[in-house]
Amino acid sequence: MKKMILIMVGLILISNFPQTAKAESLYYGKIKSESVYFYDEQKTQLFLLPYSYFVQVFDVEDEFYKVNYKDLEGYVKKEDVTLMDGNPNTPFFDGNFVNYATFDLYEKPNSSSSILESFSENQSFDYYGTIVGEAMSELTDEWFYCSTKINEQTLKGYIYAGVVENKPDLSLNTEMFEEISEEVFTATTNGEEFSALSTGTKILLIISIAVPSVFILYFLIKPTKMKKQKVEKKGVRKIQHGDYFEYDEKDL
Repeated sequence: MKKMILIMVGLILISNFPQTAKAESLYYGKIKSESVYFYDEQKTQLFLLPYSYFVQVFDVEDEFYKVNYKDLEGYVKKEDVTLMDGNPNTPFFDGNFVNYATFDLYEKPNSSSSILESFSENQSFDYYGTIVGEAMSELTDEWFYCSTKINEQTLKGYIYAGVVENKPDLSLNTEMFEEISEEVFTATTNGEEFSALSTGTKILLIISIAVPSVFILYFLIKPTKMKKQKVEKKGVRKIQHGDYFEYDEKDL
């Protein structure tokens, strides 16, 4: 009976301990076309992602995948990427450009939005993607979403493509992997939530499960040990019968 109780306690502990889930970093979505937008938290279109490259997918939200692209966190529509099981060598397009004229970095792709910073010529920018905005000249209506560093601070925003030289050459990424479905996210257990916790929280969670279990096991085992010790503790009892003594071995 006690063995059955011990087995049941063990099963309860196992069922309550978080299960291991597949690492999020293994899921990448390949960009299907040249018209795939990267969206921010408000589902606003920020820019068109470079065709044939990847976004790192880590969650599903309605018709969107929640993704990382370079150092940005946002969304892409599920229908716009192919979910793949693999780690590409070059997941994100790596390109930069410089401006050949004094120009401003804007919050949005138009000159009426907030100016984040003004730059003289030959400032280097890291390219993320392109979006159609205000046509500030007859040259183009394209703007580049980009980032740059100034005084150890990273700024992100839009610069008009008409003032850019050495525009990024969007070469194709031909890396391919086995296609998988979004069920990989619904099939995982609470291990992802557990892995996201801090080390201190994990330790407290483990202790909160382990300590009550130790007490349960102790009280299950203790009566058996006490009984065993009582049985093993023997001695000799002296009984007097008139002018002689009888020695009788009894449990004390």
